[in-house]
Amino acid sequence: MIRSIPSILLASAALAACNTANTTRPTGNTRADGSVGFEQIVTNGWLNYKANIVSVREAAVSGNLRKVAVEVYSDQLTTQQFSYRFDWQDDGGMPVASPTGALTSVTIKPKETITLTSVGPTPAATKWRLTFLDKQH
Repeated sequence: MIRSIPSILLASAALAACNTANTTRPTGNTRADGSVGFEQIVTNGWLNYKANIVSVREAAVSGNLRKVAVEVYSDQLTTQQFSYRFDWQDDGGMPVASPTGALTSVTIKPKETITLTSVGPTPAATKWRLTFLDKQH
């Protein structure tokens, strides 16, 4: 029975890796052209090939709400699916409830670039984080 414990631990670790999330957040101010520097935390390499961030842009809409547009490219040769969620925070890092806080499923075609967008729910929502999840790998 002792020999099976390492096998169980390895299997558990492999399953946990299947449900890892990749996250992206902005790293600085919006430039004059609307582009924003960003940081990706990739814990699922396969998902990164399915949904690789190409660029991030931000703008003000309706006067005082922040809008973010993230271009995502699929490096795959077949149609892929993944889920994503935008989470919004205020300047102090506190969560701001948002209707876009639920996971949204997306299908992306081979070598396609799509744009994912979200608008902050209130003027207090000034920071965002984008999370990608892959249920298949």
